[in-house]
Amino acid sequence: MRTFISLFVVTFFVNVLPPAGALAAPDAGTKTLIDYFQPTPIVCPLTSSTWGASGVIPRDTCNGLEDSTDKQWQYWDGKILKGPDGKYHMYAGQWPQNKGFADWPNSVIAEAVSNGTVIGSYVLSTTTPFTGKEQNVTGAVLSDGSYALLDSLGTNGTGDIYTSTSLANPWTSKGQFQITGGSTSTQTTENLSIWANADGSFEIMSRSFQEMVSTSNILGPYTIKATVPSLQSQGYEDPVIWCSGGQYHLVANDYNARKANHYTSTDGINNWKNMGLAYDPTSDFVRYTDGTVNHWYKMERAGVVMEEGHVSAFTFAVIDVDKNSDVADDTHGSKIIVVPFDGVSFDRDSPGPGSAACPAGSGGSGAGGQTGGSGGSGGSSGTGGATGSGGKTGTGGNAVSGGSTASGGSTASGGATGSGGRTGTGGSTAMGGALGTGGAVGAGGTTPSGGTPGSGGAVGTGGKTGTGGMGGVGTTGGTVATGGNVETGGSVATGGLTSSGGSSGSGGVGGSVATGGTLESGATGGTTAGGGTTSESGGCSCRIGAGQTASYPGFALLALVMFALRLRRRR
Repeated sequence: MRTFISLFVVTFFVNVLPPAGALAAPDAGTKTLIDYFQPTPIVCPLTSSTWGASGVIPRDTCNGLEDSTDKQWQYWDGKILKGPDGKYHMYAGQWPQNKGFADWPNSVIAEAVSNGTVIGSYVLSTTTPFTGKEQNVTGAVLSDGSYALLDSLGTNGTGDIYTSTSLANPWTSKGQFQITGGSTSTQTTENLSIWANADGSFEIMSRSFQEMVSTSNILGPYTIKATVPSLQSQGYEDPVIWCSGGQYHLVANDYNARKANHYTSTDGINNWKNMGLAYDPTSDFVRYTDGTVNHWYKMERAGVVMEEGHVSAFTFAVIDVDKNSDVADDTHGSKIIVVPFDGVSFDRDSPGPGSAACPAGSGGSGAGGQTGGSGGSGGSSGTGGATGSGGKTGTGGNAVSGGSTASGGSTASGGATGSGGRTGTGGSTAMGGALGTGGAVGAGGTTPSGGTPGSGGAVGTGGKTGTGGMGGVGTTGGTVATGGNVETGGSVATGGLTSSGGSSGSGGVGGSVATGGTLESGATGGTTAGGGTTSESGGCSCRIGAGQTASYPGFALLALVMFALRLRRRR
């Protein structure tokens, strides 16, 4: 009885429990947001004749916005909007360099323009249309094609809204946005991020990750709908929110860890799902096309550049040392950098269901003022961008931003089903030890070939323990090492060979797992891989590879049959 219980327990665990680590093992092939950043084109020759710690030189001082002389200005934030004339306008916080980084609360809004690409170079405007202090400027493209900027600090600390019908025209102050419902805090209007939805509504997310929605007016009133509790009071700040590919995205920066995570939500309010790493300054994702890598000490205030409904680039406010170490008139500073991003592949690889506010395959009204050229369906599935010319309706969708065929990632080249662990060769029922072929009782000791009850493998004579007919049971002829081994207990002379009287023990069960006693060994006299190894090509029942058929139940059933025969013989 004890033997029966032991056999049952072993059979249960072999057949029910998954292989070790199967429940917790991550998918090594899963990409996170950081994997979609692309090498940065070089605008001006890389130089070491500029300010900065060793990790950020040589670099391209024409990338983004900086004072390469380190004599005049420091910069932070950095929102880029693309005008209908194809020019890129950057809006950033600016303050004197000779005050050190600590003077950032006294910054004002500065505008710089790139006549070429989103990377730069950006030329600082001689005049600014904004007055007063600035904090965490951000912006959006509205559904009617006009533009909006949000100054988080505002005149009275609540947040000012500016609008412009064209980036080439003056900005008009609309006043402060209003909040109603829910509790507010000192962080409610800090580090704001604004997004204009396709249905005419607006969403603002604050440093405390309060999510505020206005149904139709950019000034509100905004109703606090929810918070992201997993991010509150956890060292996270600098949210940036956008819609692309039919779902909402959020990047939140952990300022203590100096890295950020990426989250998604179907409605932009509830059920934010952590998708993994967004960026990490210690990694090599800020790299130029010639392979040169820059490691900034801190990268904060991330912003997205939307073109044709997809993110074409990220902006980062960066500093080469700890903020407290950047003092007046030193050799350190801060600037805005621009890093290209393959938003087409990003949205194609993990699309959302879409909604009226955030349509599938597009980026809503925040798509660079060109809501008609979503590019989501034209440039997806590796077709190379927009329907007509490769991922851009007018001027967007350049090769750098990820609309090209080469970077789109065709379906055929990314891990086809036929090449990885197919059922036919990796342990299928037909080749890997099926009862009908291998060590089935009927095939091992039948009267015609295995011997009659008096001679060839029947229970009485041919299959007795001493002779090895049982193949792996007993103490003399059926031990795993002697009786059931294919080479010793199951030889042609003894009657253990499958073809001439080998009972189920001599080839299918009696063989040791290592030598040939796996189900595969009994069936075919030793699998191609060596008779029962744990590799997928051998099909051993010791492990079930991807796409293989489990043969544990057959092993357990055969063992039980053998045990029953043994009890009967003893009686």
